[in-house]
Amino acid sequence: MDPDNTPARAPPPGRESNFTNPESRCYELIILIAVFTALIVILVSLRIYARLKITRSFGADDWLCIVATILTLSYSALILKLLWIPGGGILGIHFWDVPLSHYVGYQKGSLADSVLIRIDNTTIKVAFLVFYLRLFSPVTHVRYMIWAGIAIVVTFCVAFVIIDIVACAPWPSEHGNWLAPSLIDRCNDIAVDLVTAGAYFSVIFDFYILFIPLHQVPKLGLSRKRKIGVSLIFLTGFLATCAELVNLIIRQNKKIFDLSDFTWTIVPVYATSLAVINVGLICHSLPVVFVIFVGRFTNLSKSVSSWIRERRSPHQSAGDSASNLAANDSAAPHLPSTPGDSTLSGIRKFIHDIYRSVVQNSEHGETTLTTYNDLTPADLSYHAQLRSMQSKQTLKSEKVAQV
Repeated sequence: MDPDNTPARAPPPGRESNFTNPESRCYELIILIAVFTALIVILVSLRIYARLKITRSFGADDWLCIVATILTLSYSALILKLLWIPGGGILGIHFWDVPLSHYVGYQKGSLADSVLIRIDNTTIKVAFLVFYLRLFSPVTHVRYMIWAGIAIVVTFCVAFVIIDIVACAPWPSEHGNWLAPSLIDRCNDIAVDLVTAGAYFSVIFDFYILFIPLHQVPKLGLSRKRKIGVSLIFLTGFLATCAELVNLIIRQNKKIFDLSDFTWTIVPVYATSLAVINVGLICHSLPVVFVIFVGRFTNLSKSVSSWIRERRSPHQSAGDSASNLAANDSAAPHLPSTPGDSTLSGIRKFIHDIYRSVVQNSEHGETTLTTYNDLTPADLSYHAQLRSMQSKQTLKSEKVAQV
C-alpha cells in the first residue's frame, strides 16, 4: 500500500479521490483568520497604548492579554498549517481526497491545536477575572468569587491538557506510531467527549464571568442611564459566550459536523473556535480602548450640539455668536463674519469649539480623560463608586480593629 496514493477513506459511490486539485473550502477559514488577526492586532495595540500613555496603569491583566494575543496568533498560524492550502494539511477538503500519509501529520497537529486553544481560552478567561479583580477588589465576596474562578478554570485546563495528551499521543508500547489502531480508538473514545465537556464548561464559566461585574452594577450610586451604559460595556463579553454556544451546537449537530467526512465538515467548528478566542480578546480590550476615544467624542458631541442650537436660533446675529468667544481664545482661527448669516455663525462656533478643545488638550500634553478616575463624564464612574466602597470598607475594618 502506497500511503501517498491511498485515500484515508474510500470515496462514496459515484465519487473518486482527487489528490491534486480537490474541492476545497479553505478560503472560509483564511478570510476569517485574516479579518480577526487585523482586528486583534489593532485593538490590543491600542489597549497597550492606552494603558502606557493615557491611564499609566499597566497591570497583570495587560500582560495576560499580551500572552493571550500571542497564543491566539499561534493558533491561527497552526490552523493555516493544517489547511490543504496554504499549509499542505488536510482540512477544508473531503476525507476521501486526503492521502493516508497526510493524515499522520494531521494527528499530531490536531493534538497540538486542542491543547493550544484550551490554554489560550483559559488565559483569556483569567485575564477577564484579573481585570475584574482590579475593578472590584474592594468588595470582599467578589474578590473571593474571582480567586475561586481563577482556581477552577486553571485546574480544569491542567486536567484537560493532561488527559488529552495521554489519550491522543502514542504510548511507549505503540512505538511512536500515530496510526496505531489502539491510539486511534483510544483518542476517538476519550478526546471527542473531552472536547465536548470543555465546550460545556466554557459556556457555563462564561456566564459566571459575566455575572461577577453585572451583579455589582445595581449597587453603584449611579443614575439608571449610567447603570445601563456600564452594563452594556460588561455585556460585550456576551459576544464570546454566543460564539461558545454556536461552537457547542455545531459540535452536537451530526448534520453539520459529520465525522465520516470530518475534514470537510469540521471547518465551521474551527471557524467558531477562532471566533471564541478572537472575540474574547476583542471584548477584553474594548473597555480599555474606549478611554482613548471617549474624550474626543465628548468634545465633538458638545460642538455639534452647540452648532445645532445656533441653527435653531435664527434671531441670533453673527455678532452675538462672535461674542461667545473668550478673550483668551484669540489663537483660534478667524473666519470672516457675514452679518445676519446665523448659519455661518454657527459653523464658525462649531469649528472654534473643536479647535479650542484640541488646543487645551495639546497644552496639557494629554487627552481629556487621562485616567480611569476621569471617566465620570463618560458614564463610566463605577470606578469612583468602587473607590468610595473601598473607603467605607476600610473605615469599617478600622472600627472593628479598634473595638
